[in-house]
Amino acid sequence: MLSSVFLTGRLGEKLDDKVRYVEVDRVIPGPTGKFLTDKIPCRGLYGPRGRFMSAPSGSFIALKGRIEMDERHGLIIVAEIDEMHRPRKEEGSPSL
Repeated sequence: MLSSVFLTGRLGEKLDDKVRYVEVDRVIPGPTGKFLTDKIPCRGLYGPRGRFMSAPSGSFIALKGRIEMDERHGLIIVAEIDEMHRPRKEEGSPSL
């Protein structure tokens, strides 16, 4: 089966040394009127030392990938191409 997935969101917490969440905001508000955020487990191609795993949480990411089944995490997205932008530093915060 072939699959192609495009995601835009923020890098979230790490699940292990190869998989981390990508947080994607929904475009339609939920029943309470607030926009919900989905956490999608993703794996980078270059492992724990790649940019995908080493970038700070909150970094904006746009990625293209494919769906795979992982024994530990279930369905995951394997990022094949990604583009990341670090979050802007706020006044008084340490630089990244």
